[in-house]
Amino acid sequence: MATRLSDKTMELWRPDQIALNETTNALIEDVAETARRVNEHRPFPEEVVRRINYELLGERVYSSNAIEGNTLELRETRMILEKGISGVKKKREAKEARNLGEAIKRVANWIEAEAVPYDVDRFLEIHKLILQDIKDEWAGELRTQRVMIHGAKHQPPNHALVGALLERGLDFSRQPGETGALVNAAWVHWAIARIHPFMDGNGRVARLWQDFVLLRRELTCAIIRPEDRRHYLDALGDADAGEFNPLVQLTANPVAATFDRYLVELGRTAAFEEWVTEVAGEVDERASEKALLAYTRWKRKMEQVRQEFELCAAKVSGASKRLRIQVERYPVIDQTQWQNIRDGIGAERTWFFRVDFASGDRRVRYYFFFGKHFWRDLDDERERAEQRVSLLISEDSGTGEAERLDKLEDCPITIREIFVVDDRLVCRNVDAGSSEARHERDVSALRIAQDFIREVALTRLT
Repeated sequence: MATRLSDKTMELWRPDQIALNETTNALIEDVAETARRVNEHRPFPEEVVRRINYELLGERVYSSNAIEGNTLELRETRMILEKGISGVKKKREAKEARNLGEAIKRVANWIEAEAVPYDVDRFLEIHKLILQDIKDEWAGELRTQRVMIHGAKHQPPNHALVGALLERGLDFSRQPGETGALVNAAWVHWAIARIHPFMDGNGRVARLWQDFVLLRRELTCAIIRPEDRRHYLDALGDADAGEFNPLVQLTANPVAATFDRYLVELGRTAAFEEWVTEVAGEVDERASEKALLAYTRWKRKMEQVRQEFELCAAKVSGASKRLRIQVERYPVIDQTQWQNIRDGIGAERTWFFRVDFASGDRRVRYYFFFGKHFWRDLDDERERAEQRVSLLISEDSGTGEAERLDKLEDCPITIREIFVVDDRLVCRNVDAGSSEARHERDVSALRIAQDFIREVALTRLT
């Protein structure tokens, strides 16, 4: 158990005493390897940097604000960041988006300057930006009264201790030592939330300061999605009791996912170490840790597929005068649902994303959902080696009822099933003319999205 830094009414766990389990260490290694592969391409092409920075800014602002209850959609958030708040009805929420966007840009400028310190003045500067024109009387000021968090087991310290505790927390930001950037970033994120130095804006400041630490250490931002809010709050609660593995994992996963986007943009397919090989000789590793690691890597591959569909849909819609493609997200299934599907038990609410196509008066909709992969003669020995969860596809051509592509007569869409083997994507394709099925192995998420969108556009809408 970690030792603690004591104060009269509060204790902070020491970051250099955090105990990491096998799963967390494996995820940290994954991030390090992915970062190494990304850094091989530096300096990046300007167009790649511009495009990814644009996408990340909108997602960072939207996600961080949504966790706090902001109801703006991602599309609305991006519009405010580009055009300002003029004409927007939700004034307070629009200001929250504008302010956080400015704060993120301010931190980016500090990182470019390289020598900017992790000090209290900078910390207060960020808070002032986040609350300007919203709570000006609190902006950039440490709280001067006691606060209580409803439902929290561990309450924030007395306001008289906030300044000293904050200095201590930021001191560990300056000197990460041997803890590593991911652990240090997760720790300082928790410490800020635990100290609760402000009357409002603590969560947004904590997440942004975490990203500051990550970016200064040549990693990338950790976007905690609003759909992960419950897991996020639970992880902070676990950290209050000295168990930091969930929070470090919650930091590592989105860092790796963002690096994956760089690899896709740079024309590289993300490939991580094979976890089966890593754990084969480790007989003492618990089955639950193996399953968590397998689920986490599978989830990342599925999220890559969805991300590529979103990017391709946006590009095609922007370039075409007639064709419009929209992608609607649904939460990815959790580990329990994933395991139940693998075991043949099944699960409810397994929609992952929906793709709507429109061209003139023609409409067609596709649902991508999760189901069990059943062995076929096409499968090789590796694909038969374990139970798998597949991404399946159904079509609604306007009747209001969707039917799986496999059950449609003379279906011209080739791709019928997508699953993961050894951290690589596999597609089951069916030829529309001959009905001959085949597997395409080690296919990129970008290629899957491109092929599917092309086939729908050319066979269903023209």
